[in-house]
Amino acid sequence: MIKTRSDLHFYLNEDRKRNNIPQGPGYLLRLIARRENAIVFRYLRCLRKCEYYMNNRFFLYWFFYIKLLRLGAKYFIQIKPNTCGYGLRILHLSGGGGVILNVEKVGNYCGFNSGVILGNKDGEDNRPTVGDYTSFGPGAKAFGKISIGNNCFIASNCVVTKSFPDNCVIAGVPGRIIKKKEER
Repeated sequence: MIKTRSDLHFYLNEDRKRNNIPQGPGYLLRLIARRENAIVFRYLRCLRKCEYYMNNRFFLYWFFYIKLLRLGAKYFIQIKPNTCGYGLRILHLSGGGGVILNVEKVGNYCGFNSGVILGNKDGEDNRPTVGDYTSFGPGAKAFGKISIGNNCFIASNCVVTKSFPDNCVIAGVPGRIIKKKEER
């Protein structure tokens, strides 16, 4: 949760590193050239500022929240403030489908491809929780009050409807463990 200015800078720097965005004018040049990682970082920067102002009860929260909604509608991304950890990465945004993260909590250094939907089932309280270093392939879905552990990979077009432990590869419809990974 972003409470101080130093937290805000830390989150932004980790998101910048994870999305391969250079410091200084390199970001603006990539944004003008409509590079995908610069567009994603534009959204994440707005998300992080919205979280900072929301947690500190500043009036600027509403400005950044409206901007976040507009950017989300433009780029087909929906992420609620204060749900994602630092180092968030979104890949292949223009591949179609966008990204919808209606989650309880997403850990640090997670990655999402296009078409990923994480959502609730039978009520707003039944939302997934995702651990650290977890990645979702294109078109992966997760629904309900489930928990996905740390260091997992959810394969393309997988539908996850139950909880899974740490260090595994999940695939299929419905999702099941196809391989155990070595611990990091």
